[in-house]
Amino acid sequence: MMKKSVVMSVLLCIACHTTKIKNETYKIAVTSPELGSIGQSNKTNGIENNFSVKAFPKLEKEIRVAIEVIPYNKHLNKIYASKAKYNQNQTKVAYIDSLPQKPELVIIKVLDINGLANELNAAYNSDVISLLQNTKKSQIVTSIAVSLSLDEISKIRHADAYYLTNSQNKRYQITLFKSGKKADIIDMNPETIVGYQSSNFCWAISPKRQWYVADIVTDNTNCKGNTKSIIPTDDKNNKSLFDM
Repeated sequence: MMKKSVVMSVLLCIACHTTKIKNETYKIAVTSPELGSIGQSNKTNGIENNFSVKAFPKLEKEIRVAIEVIPYNKHLNKIYASKAKYNQNQTKVAYIDSLPQKPELVIIKVLDINGLANELNAAYNSDVISLLQNTKKSQIVTSIAVSLSLDEISKIRHADAYYLTNSQNKRYQITLFKSGKKADIIDMNPETIVGYQSSNFCWAISPKRQWYVADIVTDNTNCKGNTKSIIPTDDKNNKSLFDM
């Protein structure tokens, strides 16, 4: 009976750190990382409780993302409200369960995985590649669920294409396009992020025996084909694209 009780307690504890949004699992942490940031999950007793950001890759090219607007529910509102005690500047959400008109949550997910991998492999991100090769357990945030203002949600609905870009001060932002023309920009505030998804790197070796990021796969997904999740430590030629 005691063993069963311990198992149930662990399951409940794990559930507190993840939630389902549109049938996909999103991680919940006190401080949520930005879309595109690279870091490592901090765990206690095997349970993830934070994401420590280590790097923000430079994006010289726009990375296509998908955006979906969904209504808040009671569970999501409870999660968002619980994060407020750790962040006094968090934007308030006026959620009332009895009212038919609910606040809305925005899901932003990287679509152009190949484009993101190419940016990581570019010479201007050589320091990031070195970090990934040395740490081995780093991940990149590829989707976030974020609470945006009514004005920002309206801008999203009027756009027809969305891209993750760098601003002039090297912060990430979402650039909105309409009919092929730049329409607006939305800044991403970490304080309004409800949850996130992180992904793993898959490595491949070039004909010149240089390791590079060949793919980026969702957490708990195996690397496919000839790609590897970790560069073999016994590979004496495990040089990056920038060591030659």
